[in-house]
Amino acid sequence: MVIWFEGAAAVAFVALVVGILLWLRSLDKRIGKMMQLAESLERRTEVAVAQVSDLLDPVTDTVRTVQKSVDGITKLTEATKRIGESANQLSFTVNRISSELNDAVDRYASKSGDKAKRGIADAMNWAEVGYAVYHFWKDKRKEDTAAERVHAQTVKQGTI
Repeated sequence: MVIWFEGAAAVAFVALVVGILLWLRSLDKRIGKMMQLAESLERRTEVAVAQVSDLLDPVTDTVRTVQKSVDGITKLTEATKRIGESANQLSFTVNRISSELNDAVDRYASKSGDKAKRGIADAMNWAEVGYAVYHFWKDKRKEDTAAERVHAQTVKQGTI
């Protein structure tokens, strides 16, 4: 009879371990989806920023036209309208994506408990650190490139 209980306990333990491994695998997939969503958010934001940047040049040209001529007022209103629509669209997109990301994180965190919440918070903190390091690296690289150009010019001119 003891062997029967030991066997049942061993099977229950194996089932528990398999369940935990499946849960961890599911957790990994969900985090992967969240990362894809974050990358998608970043790509959409870059596109929206590029669109807004592209609209700023026509606005500048329109302001110059208004200074030269009263007929430029219509161009200014059209450009302002496009900027407003783009800003509204950007705001709507960022809010929607942010809301979806928050909802997904909240749903996942409510299902997974405090440990998962802490894990998500840690992951977000590391992501923020990584983002800051990336921008530091990018800025440093620009500075190094500029310094190399200045050095190359001075060598070329023979001042060094």
